[in-house]
Amino acid sequence: MRIGIVGSDDRARAIGRLLHAGGHQVTFGDPASSERAERAAREVGSRAEPPYEQAMHSDLLFFAVPGDQVDRAVTAVGSPGEAVVVDAISDGRPTRTRSGAEMLGRKLDSHRVVRALIGAPMPGSNIPICGDDPSAKGLVDRALQSAGCLVTDRGPLSSAKELEAPA
Repeated sequence: MRIGIVGSDDRARAIGRLLHAGGHQVTFGDPASSERAERAAREVGSRAEPPYEQAMHSDLLFFAVPGDQVDRAVTAVGSPGEAVVVDAISDGRPTRTRSGAEMLGRKLDSHRVVRALIGAPMPGSNIPICGDDPSAKGLVDRALQSAGCLVTDRGPLSSAKELEAPA
């Protein structure tokens, strides 16, 4: 599976290592620094790609940026195209009425958003996911299970608010 990781911090690299070890083609794109993306890619044994190209070429597009960089990442990606968007942002940003994952879906104009709470990106981790599109959730489930993770379906995207820390 072709997987784009938007972000390049320690957590993004850990997610990339996990998925790369699961046999996936992983790319890194950092909306703030192509140099950081290149370093992350070298560390994981993959390659760097601008976020907008990741969106065009990926089956799954993991958003693994800090919460305060979401808008910059959305701008850098543009349209996610056919990619399933995975909200793997560590610091949740729910409002009183919507989860951060629902807001990300609105910003990207995509109904193919899955929230994946990847607290410990390592084999054996139990990763709860939420999403409205069954085929999108199935793709995320297969990618994470191939990397040795357990996946727990926590329902629709509206339930993602339960997985996110209060703003």
